[in-house]
Amino acid sequence: MVDNPSPQPMDHPSTEHPSTDRPAQRSKSDRTFDANLPPLLSAQDLCKSFGGVRAVDHASLEVPQGSIIGLIGPNGAGKTTLFNLLSNFTRPDSGDVMFNGTPIHPLPSHQIAQLGLVRTFQVARVLSRLSVLDNMLLATQNQTGEALLNVWTRSRQIAKEERLQRRHALEILDSVGLSHMAHQYAGSLSGGQRKLLEMARALMVNPKLILLDEPAAGVNPTLINQICTHIQQWNREGMTFLIIEHNMDVIMSLCDRVWVMAEGRNLATGTPTEIQTNPAVLAAYLGQ
Repeated sequence: MVDNPSPQPMDHPSTEHPSTDRPAQRSKSDRTFDANLPPLLSAQDLCKSFGGVRAVDHASLEVPQGSIIGLIGPNGAGKTTLFNLLSNFTRPDSGDVMFNGTPIHPLPSHQIAQLGLVRTFQVARVLSRLSVLDNMLLATQNQTGEALLNVWTRSRQIAKEERLQRRHALEILDSVGLSHMAHQYAGSLSGGQRKLLEMARALMVNPKLILLDEPAAGVNPTLINQICTHIQQWNREGMTFLIIEHNMDVIMSLCDRVWVMAEGRNLATGTPTEIQTNPAVLAAYLGQ
């Protein structure tokens, strides 16, 4: 854990890098969320089984608006399955998910994204044979040109929208340091750059909440710092995050609260400091 000589409670060893490369600690003054507000995302009593294996077992979770929440746990704890349930990539066997006061478990994933809940993946999903800019533009929604008839009857409006979307995409790419690669194939990006592209693409839909699945996995320390800086900046601008991450430096530096899962169930929740010293969490990670 951060500034603790004892072993880190992690699924696998954290990325080793000098202390000067660690993500900057987040000050209380950066925190924009009001803990008294209703949660932006709330999951209650979710269950999901695959065959005879209960991957998620009556798990619950709340994400306050404006917060950065961490989700951690040993390998096989059910974290990614929970993400899939929250975004409805997988349907729960039971339980409820509410986003911004609306039940979303009956909705398909694309409609959930339109409501403002989007996610990234542990292995960044980019279209390798399209340009970086085209990957960004594919995320835009509700465009006039999506209706075939409008291609002939509203061509001027379509052209205007396309110019505005390209400008918006280039501005986002510039903010994450990828504008110089806008016209290169996305397949030429490094693993860390692909994660930045996936996060940038999520911003094209103006989301309220982004679910990040291991944004630092397989990323070099310099890009980890950049990713953390972007998350902090977007959070200051009002965006909310739920993050799965094994790198404890990232979790402890970014998150307001941390939820811990083990064997598909809720194990603990608290501030990063509380989680670092929680005996049940240490036992789950280290077998103590």
